[in-house]
Amino acid sequence: MIKLDTIDDPNLDEFRNIKDKNLLPQNLVVAESPKVVLKALNSDFKVLKVLCTPEFYQENKSNLDGKSEKIFVVDKKQIESLVAHKLHHGIMALIQIPELSKLDELGERILIFNGVTSPENVGTMTRAAMAFGFSSIIYDYKSASPYLRRCARVSMGNVFEAKVHKSEYLPRSIQELQALGYTVAATANEEGSLSLPTYKYPEKFCLIIGNEGNGMDREVIDACDIKLSIPITSYVAHLNAASAASIFLYHSVLK
Repeated sequence: MIKLDTIDDPNLDEFRNIKDKNLLPQNLVVAESPKVVLKALNSDFKVLKVLCTPEFYQENKSNLDGKSEKIFVVDKKQIESLVAHKLHHGIMALIQIPELSKLDELGERILIFNGVTSPENVGTMTRAAMAFGFSSIIYDYKSASPYLRRCARVSMGNVFEAKVHKSEYLPRSIQELQALGYTVAATANEEGSLSLPTYKYPEKFCLIIGNEGNGMDREVIDACDIKLSIPITSYVAHLNAASAASIFLYHSVLK
C-alpha cells in the first residue's frame, strides 16, 4: 500500500479525467464500486492499480492486499478532484484487458451483440448472460465493447468472468460458428420466426440480439439457422433489447 498526499503523482494518470477512448486502445478499463472491483480482484484479470480512500482500505485490507500490483491510498476529496466526479464508494481499479478469445475458445452458450450501442444494454445483457449460463460474449464492430467503463459497471463486474470475442464481420463469424457445431439463432419478431416457448435450445447455441432501435441486420438474420420471437401483444410490438435478451436467456434454463 502506498499513501499519497498529492494527486500530482504520475502513477495516478490513468484515473485523471477518465475517458474510455484513452484507455481501450491500451487494453485498459477502470472498474468502479466495491462489487465490481472485487469481481476483478477475484478473477484471472490482472489488476494493475487500486485507488481508494484510507477508510475503504482499512475496512477491506484483507480483500485488497496481494491482489493488485499497486494500491494507492488518497483522501476522498483529492480523488474526486482527480477523477472529476463524485466518488460514491471510495474505490476504483485499473485493469488490464487480456487478449480477446478466439471463436474456437468460446463456451457452449454464446450471446452475440449485433449493433448494440448502448453501454447500459451491453452491461445489463452481459450480467444476464452470465446469470443464465451464457459464459461467452461476441460483439460486432458496431456494438459497444463490453469493456467500456460503463458496461463493466452495469454488468456488476461479471464481464471479468466472461470469454469475449470481437467480430469484424458477423455473417462470416456465424458461418465459422456453424462449422464448429453451433446452432445460431436470430431474435426477430417477423414472419417465419418460431415462438420461443415451443423451442428447446441445443447444447451448442448462439443467441443474437440486435440494435435497440432497428433490430438485427438483414444479412445477419439470413445467415442464422433459425429465427425466434417472444409472443407479445401487437400493441407493444417490440421489447427493449435488454428486456428481450433476459427472456431469451432465461428460456435456456427451462426444461
